[in-house]
Amino acid sequence: MRRGAPQDQELVGPGPPGRGSRGAPPPLGPVVPVLVFPPDLVFRADQRSGPRQLLTLYNPTGTALRFRVLCTAPAKYTVFDAEGYVKPQSCIDIVIRHVAPIPSHYDVQDRFRIELSEEGAEGRVVGRKDITSILRAPAYPLELQGQPDPAPRPGPPAGTPPPTARHFQERLLTMVFLRT
Repeated sequence: MRRGAPQDQELVGPGPPGRGSRGAPPPLGPVVPVLVFPPDLVFRADQRSGPRQLLTLYNPTGTALRFRVLCTAPAKYTVFDAEGYVKPQSCIDIVIRHVAPIPSHYDVQDRFRIELSEEGAEGRVVGRKDITSILRAPAYPLELQGQPDPAPRPGPPAGTPPPTARHFQERLLTMVFLRT
């Protein structure tokens, strides 16, 4: 089974405007700042290991916080560790992968929402932050991606063995002796 953002939880929901995604009342207690990096996610369709980004969530408070990651397009993304806890004065990395990097999804803006709640507070949200996400097209056309680069790259002449660790050590020693 694929782990990711809950399929039934989207950012847009019923309720009067300005009252949250599900019409819930604003938090009654203290509001916790949601500190994440990067502030926006930009996925590249031509990433070798698939379009993915690392989102770091910081907890500046002195208590453990429960986090939840929601998305406007959950079918397009896999969020590893979409729910969990962040220890006090600590941070956690969340991996987000775009699973549908097709041309119709290029330059379409989606949103993620990070919701924080206090541990054992029965789901009362004390902080939230929206993060925009966009998938960028490859830097060059798809039909050229599997072909070798037509521009030659400078390098050692053909038939020259690759440098070894010993070669680098010898150069380093030569540089040290030249300085003294």
